[in-house]
Amino acid sequence: MNYTHEGIEFRVQGVAKTRWAMVSRMKLAVAALMAITLAASPFSHPACFMMMPGGSDSLIKNGMEREGEPQVAGELPVEGEEKSETIPLPGNIPLEMIWIPGGTFQMGRYPGEQESHDKEEPQHAVTVGGFWLAKYEVTKAQWTAVMETTPWSGHMHVLDHPDSPAVQVSWNDAQAFIAALNTHTGQRFRLPSEAEWEYACRAGTTSRFYWGDDPSCTVGNAYCWWSNNAFDVGNRYAHAAGLKIPNAFGLFDMSGNVLEWCEDDWHSNYTGAPANGIAWVDSPRGVRRVARGGGWHNSGIGCRSAYRYESPPSLRDINMGFRLCR
Repeated sequence: MNYTHEGIEFRVQGVAKTRWAMVSRMKLAVAALMAITLAASPFSHPACFMMMPGGSDSLIKNGMEREGEPQVAGELPVEGEEKSETIPLPGNIPLEMIWIPGGTFQMGRYPGEQESHDKEEPQHAVTVGGFWLAKYEVTKAQWTAVMETTPWSGHMHVLDHPDSPAVQVSWNDAQAFIAALNTHTGQRFRLPSEAEWEYACRAGTTSRFYWGDDPSCTVGNAYCWWSNNAFDVGNRYAHAAGLKIPNAFGLFDMSGNVLEWCEDDWHSNYTGAPANGIAWVDSPRGVRRVARGGGWHNSGIGCRSAYRYESPPSLRDINMGFRLCR
């Protein structure tokens, strides 16, 4: 699949390829263009090129650093390093999983984060072990293959497309799907913990979104389905998976499209939260669960990497879905 954003074409083929992986290609292209230009120019002396501040790197920087460029903590994965697997579901429907390498990150809003909330604090260090996470939200085709039901049927604002997210599924429904999937595959799928979800969403970034701070919420139109390019323009439904630019881990729609259930019970802030990335579960279980990511009806505030939602585990809605973890 090809994506074009601000004049830059992105190709996603099997494992996602991100903007950062394209920099080396752009440098080669700029160098070749510069060589051709210098050869044809009456000022074709190497000094002419060297006088440009930063040489080709300055052209790359000026072309890539736009409003909302992500702030990165640590190294991002580069093209060819991602590890993925495809698991066949009944009817040979594929389930694509991406390996998320473990690491330590700062969970929650950063000090002074625009349009943030106190339920996203205190920001705290969490160390997460490596895990598998689905490349896309669970789709209608995947749900139907496993459960042989269509809980979204008859509801308004639902796209009739097999690759769009399965909606009208509660946290309890997601657990039933996972139990059936584990029986079919012999593996141990589950919902991600809230910490795993945020770690995977950020993909090494520390900004409001995985594409940058984006204070005017305009850059994000290329990365997610949210109110700006869905609800507000009459496209009031969850769109087919994989149509936007993925994050640096190769995950699609971590922000927007549909909210995603996490395993955790709801807590009003992070005081006392685990520091090892496991799900924060009460005994007995709490009456509400965590959901993340925002959906097609949410503004940028609710699609930030740190934003947290709470809902009863029985809630079914046209903007609620989930993503598998293992």
